[in-house]
Amino acid sequence: MKKAIYVMLLLALFAGLRAQQQGKVRVGFNGGVDVPGGGVGLGGDLDIRYNLQDNLNLGIKFAGDVMMKDMYVDKINLEASATGTAMSSTMVTGDYYFNEGVSLFAPFVGGGMGFYKIANLRTTVSGVQIPDPPTDFSAFSASYKFAVLLRGGFELGHVRLGVEYNIIPKSNVYEVLDGSVGITSNSFVKFSLGFYLGGGKWLKQ
Repeated sequence: MKKAIYVMLLLALFAGLRAQQQGKVRVGFNGGVDVPGGGVGLGGDLDIRYNLQDNLNLGIKFAGDVMMKDMYVDKINLEASATGTAMSSTMVTGDYYFNEGVSLFAPFVGGGMGFYKIANLRTTVSGVQIPDPPTDFSAFSASYKFAVLLRGGFELGHVRLGVEYNIIPKSNVYEVLDGSVGITSNSFVKFSLGFYLGGGKWLKQ
C-alpha cells in the first residue's frame, strides 16, 4: 500500500503537475543547507511568482535562515568561538528557463534583490571554565541590509533543485561575553531542494 502511494505521488510530481505557462501564478516551497564562511546552517523560503512568459517569471520571495559561522577551535590554548546568525529576507526575484516546451527538464538562471534583517551574536570561551552569561544586551540590535542574490539550477516536473549566492554587506556582530560590537561578513551560499504548485504546463499539447 505504501509503495502504491509513493508511486502516485511521483506521478503527480513528474507528470500531472507540469509548469509553466504565460499568465499563470506559481507558489514554491524550498528548503536547504546554508554554507557561510567557516560554518553551516539551514534555511527555507516561500516563493510566489507570475509567469510573464512561458519561460520567464517575476515574483517575491520570503526567506528565513539560521546558521553558525566563523567557528574556531584552538585545542592547544583551550579556546573556542562561533557566531550565531539569524536572518530573514524579502526579495523581488525572477528566473529565466532554458525550455522550449518539449521537456519536463528545465534548467534556469535567475536572481533577485531586497532587504535582509540580520542578527549576529558571537561567543568566545577560553580555558576550562564556562563564564557566566551576560545580562545586559542593550548594545545589541539587528541590522537591515539591502542585498542581491544570484541563482541557478533545474526543475524536473514540479521538483526544483538549485544553488544560490546571497551577496550581503557586512554588519554588526555582538560579542555576548564582553558586550562589545564588531563587524562580520554575511554572504553565504545555499543549496536547496523544493517543489511548487500551479504555473501551467511545460509540455505543449
